[in-house]
Amino acid sequence: MESSYRKIDNPFVGLYAFETEHAANFQGREDVIENALSKLQNKANAAQPFLLLLGKSGAGKSSLLQAGILPKLNQLSFPDQNTSFRFSVISSCNLCIDPFTSLILAISEISGGKIISNQEVNSVVKMCKQQPDKFLLMIKQRMEFWPQEQKLAIGIAELESLFLTESLGYTERRYFTDILAGIVVQCGIFVIATLRSDFYQSLSDYPALLRLKQNGGQMDVLPPSLSQLKKMVNPKITNQLDFEQANGDTPSLDEYIAQRAFEFPESLPLMQFVMWHLYQNRSQTGRINFSTYRNLGGLERAIAKITEQTYDSLDRSTKKHFNRIVNRLAVLTDQGNYERLWVKSSDLFKSNRAKELIDAFENIGIMQTKTGVDGNQYISLSHDCLFANWPRLSETLENHQKLLAVKNKLEAQAAEWKSATRPSAYLLSPGKPLDEGKMVLKHGGTISNTLKSMINASNKRDSLKYRVIFGCVVVLMMLFGFMIKNAYDAKVGQKVAEAKLAESHDLIEFLIEEGAQLESIGRLDLVQESSERSLEYLSSVGPKDDSTASKLSRSQTFFKIGKVYLENREFKGALDAFNKTLELDNELVEIHPNGFTYVLELAHANYWIAMTHLRAGDEQKAEQYFLFYQANAFDLVELQPDSPVAKVELSRAYANLAKIAAQRGQLESAMQNYFEAVKFAEKGKSVAEITDLVEAADAYTWLANKYFSELKIAESLEMHKGEQRLRVLINKKENKEANQMAAAYALWKLANAHLLVGQYKQAESALQDLKVASSSGLSAQNEDLQWQYLSAFSDAGLAQIAMLLGNQEQAKELFEASYQQVGEVRSELMAHWEDAFYERQYWLARLYNQQGDQNAFQSASQIIINASQGEATKWKVRLANLNRNQINFEFVESDKLLKPKVLIAALEYYSFQDQIEKLQGLWEQVPQEMWLNKDLERLRDSVRKQIREFTSQP
Repeated sequence: MESSYRKIDNPFVGLYAFETEHAANFQGREDVIENALSKLQNKANAAQPFLLLLGKSGAGKSSLLQAGILPKLNQLSFPDQNTSFRFSVISSCNLCIDPFTSLILAISEISGGKIISNQEVNSVVKMCKQQPDKFLLMIKQRMEFWPQEQKLAIGIAELESLFLTESLGYTERRYFTDILAGIVVQCGIFVIATLRSDFYQSLSDYPALLRLKQNGGQMDVLPPSLSQLKKMVNPKITNQLDFEQANGDTPSLDEYIAQRAFEFPESLPLMQFVMWHLYQNRSQTGRINFSTYRNLGGLERAIAKITEQTYDSLDRSTKKHFNRIVNRLAVLTDQGNYERLWVKSSDLFKSNRAKELIDAFENIGIMQTKTGVDGNQYISLSHDCLFANWPRLSETLENHQKLLAVKNKLEAQAAEWKSATRPSAYLLSPGKPLDEGKMVLKHGGTISNTLKSMINASNKRDSLKYRVIFGCVVVLMMLFGFMIKNAYDAKVGQKVAEAKLAESHDLIEFLIEEGAQLESIGRLDLVQESSERSLEYLSSVGPKDDSTASKLSRSQTFFKIGKVYLENREFKGALDAFNKTLELDNELVEIHPNGFTYVLELAHANYWIAMTHLRAGDEQKAEQYFLFYQANAFDLVELQPDSPVAKVELSRAYANLAKIAAQRGQLESAMQNYFEAVKFAEKGKSVAEITDLVEAADAYTWLANKYFSELKIAESLEMHKGEQRLRVLINKKENKEANQMAAAYALWKLANAHLLVGQYKQAESALQDLKVASSSGLSAQNEDLQWQYLSAFSDAGLAQIAMLLGNQEQAKELFEASYQQVGEVRSELMAHWEDAFYERQYWLARLYNQQGDQNAFQSASQIIINASQGEATKWKVRLANLNRNQINFEFVESDKLLKPKVLIAALEYYSFQDQIEKLQGLWEQVPQEMWLNKDLERLRDSVRKQIREFTSQP
């Protein structure tokens, strides 16, 4: 059974891949198919008929294989043979279920049961798995009787599925790849496979595949060109399509969609998805309109809009199955990426409601059903692009990972609680810990009875606690102080002290936890006094109970006391308490060296000692303990390699070591540590606290600036993307003004980075998002000046793009909107906005210059010409370049020249002034990606010519 979505008569396939029966509809890749056949011909002539199609997700590899290459294999030629091909495709579904059985069935199918009969399939599968050499010898012998003019070929779609299948170990994967190589080299069977480029490194573990792809056995599948996309959008295979023609200079709808897809290299599946739905919504005459395209949400938002409409159409009972189903259909890898899984439909259809939900999403092409080699029905998400373009899916998966991490943590705590001599020490504290427990109880699926009991006991204690009015808290504190004083001063003896200690632990913890309430009414002094007495008392009395639970309880109590001291900047008291914690945690780790919980406690003790030293100004001591903390974090990763908690701890360690290195001016060390910090932060972001995410976002900012200063613009851009991604996540978790502003400012920096390298559509998208954020910020914050800057300069950025793309009228409107927010007067201008202020003024002057309005040009130019600020200098130079005027420009020996915008000004200037020696030195410093900037692109040919003429002179 195949997905019903495929059965609709539609020349487009949406998020699915084109298959063999769609070959007539598969247009636009003729030259790529020809190249693939040429490579395959060469490999076949060398007795290795193998081809690996390598490319990014969404490049169209599977479609190229199934609807492009395989149906045209008959075009290959062989001496003295009138060759024909018989072929079959192993799908990713079957590759996941059982690659060996899939291969045997494929050989049986293409040979009509003559090489492997239906009756012997099971026995041959067993031989293939257990005796691969014997299996290959058998196939080779049987192929000797196969007609030479009749070639056999097997296509393998999404070979990466082999590496994602948890049911297969390395040995089985190695056997399978060795067998694949054997049927190619020994048996002459053609194999063409697709592989996602991010799995390319996996091939290093499988030498047989590596050898096969050598000598021309690999072809990189690149995103389609604009002309190819036009053929895909309007394949002209039917007379039923009539695309609306726009008025004026705007292209027709099919050309517009192709152009939009060309601007986003990974948008091929999105384009097919939009075209599938446009075709379904065409008029009776076959007309496809701009209005229909816009109503679908356009290329970028169609998936989000259509999936949300489908979700909203479901009734409440059906929606309840959504989280469970999508969390079964995806898995988070060690690399921090989500991958699609094939799941038995019987495992998902817990009720008719669940089937209704899957059917609804299958009808719009978001999910798919296939029949596996085992005869069962399997369901999967349709394409990897859904993880980036379906907001509800990504949010659900992230929440699930967070819940899973909390659940695992609480299960470990519940096991300790059950065996503890003082179980109350393991109960969940009010606030976030208890809230997490309630969340796991409600949404965590199957949990142990022990964990249920611990959460219920924690909830019961919390309810009882909050029946006590604040006056009782104060009375209890006084009573506690009296009890401690009598016990300590009277020196009643060890046994009495131990008894008092057991009674006082819970009371100490209770009082420390209530500190926030006391602080809110200005009575932090009571908490401070309580902490001092607690520390003195607990330090002086040795417990009779030396169990793990007792040590952990004392450790956690000292830790809470240390936090109180640190909040009051009482560094000595904090260090005394944290060192007590450290001592106990070291003992616990010695007893339980493989105990993740205890190593985590030890890591936190070292971290807070480091933070205390750092806040006290002792950088050297802080670094020492951050290194201890880092070593603990590595231990955590070793104990639980997949734990996002461990990754967060390691990220935090690297980030703090990077800060210290940066403060000392050790920039290379700081860079390396920051890079590791963001790498591990991405892997642990599902469970990271807000402070950790902010720290990682700041690390991205530092790296972006460092790369920028080194003219590594592509790397800087990637770091800006990382920061913006984390700022969005932070804002989702904690929607407050500071986070909103940080996310907006990250968008601003990202847009400018895109502009610098000529990625104008991406820059436009970021600036449009910034406009929305600024509008919301202005509304919420009562016309805050910073939001005004963001709004004004985002309009100016959009105006710049409009000019570069030749739309002067739109640019003029955008400039007018910009100046309405922030005018030409710079008296209130914040320093870090000066460059944006003068850049806007330059582009406005340039617009007037293009329009031939010299009066307006002179007026706009004067603001820059009269400026004394250093940020205005490069814009003065670029203004002079517009009219080929002389200007004093002496930045050659300055580090400022390495700033990209100054570099553009200098290249323009030295080119116009014909100062070739200086121009030649600058030319070599321009990063390759910056030549896509339209201003540099225009200069490129003339600069090359100038340098060539200069160097050829005698």
